[in-house]
Amino acid sequence: MLAETIRRFVDDESAATAIEYGLIAALIAVAAIGSFVAFGNSLVNLMGIGTGSAAEVMATQSAKIQ
Repeated sequence: MLAETIRRFVDDESAATAIEYGLIAALIAVAAIGSFVAFGNSLVNLMGIGTGSAAEVMATQSAKIQ
């Protein structure tokens, strides 16, 4: 009975899969945070300072479409 329980525990891969998915998610989060830190100023310059500049661009482009 103990041998069967140990065998089932060793054969169960769901915990290993969950850990692998957790590690992948952590790596993606680290990469995203790193890119935000590295390119943060570029994104601010691209979108303008504050939300007003982005809203102005959207309004201008919407006016061109109509």
